[in-house]
Amino acid sequence: MAMRRGLWVGLAVVVLLLLAAYVAAGWFFSGIAIAPQTQTLENMQARTGNPADYGLPEPEEIAINTGEITLSGWYFDNPADANCGVMFMHGFTGSRYEALYWAPLFWSRGCDVLAYDHRGHGDSTPALLSYGYHEKTEALAARDWFAQHAGLDPSRIGVGGVSFGAATALQLAPLIPEAPFVLADSSYSSISAIIDHRATELLGPALGGVLTPGALWIAGLRAGFDPADVSPETAIAEAQMPILLIHSRTDDFTPYTHSEAIFANSDQSRTVLHVNDWGSSHAADIGTDFAAYQELFEAFLAQYVPDFGLPTP
Repeated sequence: MAMRRGLWVGLAVVVLLLLAAYVAAGWFFSGIAIAPQTQTLENMQARTGNPADYGLPEPEEIAINTGEITLSGWYFDNPADANCGVMFMHGFTGSRYEALYWAPLFWSRGCDVLAYDHRGHGDSTPALLSYGYHEKTEALAARDWFAQHAGLDPSRIGVGGVSFGAATALQLAPLIPEAPFVLADSSYSSISAIIDHRATELLGPALGGVLTPGALWIAGLRAGFDPADVSPETAIAEAQMPILLIHSRTDDFTPYTHSEAIFANSDQSRTVLHVNDWGSSHAADIGTDFAAYQELFEAFLAQYVPDFGLPTP
């Protein structure tokens, strides 16, 4: 009898130890996802360059109070004054400097440009990330600030983003039905899909598949969101504006199939998907061939939003 009791006690200890190890591993991997080491503005500047390198003037340094979070960023006032603006959002661990790659697309049309650091990035308020759950409401506050500051009707402000920023833009889309367009470059289809992909890449399919659900659950508890509600693939079904999806076929960080899944759930009468065979890494098509990228963007506007800004020479 005592031996049997000892076996049960031993089994319980083993189960508790395994559970503790699972929770510890989940906590560790959730931290990689929601509390990553982000790049400083100084490092981004050294890698990307300055606004002047992209034909932009010195920006106005701005701070947008969204409640608990203050977003720091740049506002570029276009002297062409074409009654349009574009808010562009950067990717995971990046900053407003990433927007400089895309800004010439909009600047050449006479549009004002807003670029800011997401929560937990750059000079914005330190905070845990939620992959668009909280970021979309902060983006909405930034869009409203932009409209008031620039004197623009919200229907004249387009929204764009890359990677993490693209996913945020797509989740913002149902909240801004009057927006003229959304440009989403290299978005993930959902937080579960991208975390599962990264975990599988790092740990293999067996261990990654076991750890992902726990890590997601812990991430949601820590950052105050429901992972099931973080899905650009789901959000795009509620969007009402034209949407341009762009992805590199050779993207090994977020596979192009994520954008294909998003496109499949969209209203395809006003959604365009380009999976480009330009040999680019993640989110790098804009740098690989800017002229070809601009041609895709201009063709999209010509078809769906022909009156947006000035025609590009």
